[in-house]
Amino acid sequence: MKEKKVLEISPEAALLKKLRDRAISHQEMQKRKFWVEKLITMPESTREPIETRKALEPSQLFRKIAERLLKEGA
Repeated sequence: MKEKKVLEISPEAALLKKLRDRAISHQEMQKRKFWVEKLITMPESTREPIETRKALEPSQLFRKIAERLLKEGA
C-alpha cells in the first residue's frame, strides 16, 4: 500500500521539480537583466575601467559587476 502512494505522488513531485527549476532559472535571468540595465545606465565616469590587456574570465567579470552593484546599494 505504501508503494502505491509513492507512485501516485511521483509524477506530481516531478512536475513540482520542473516548475521549481523554471522559477529558479527565470529568477536568475531577471537578476542578470537588472544588473545589465543598471550597468548600462551608469555614467561612464563611475564605471571601473577594465584593462584590455588583461582579459577577465566571464565569471570574474560578472562577479566584479555584481560587487560594484552591491556596493552602490542596487
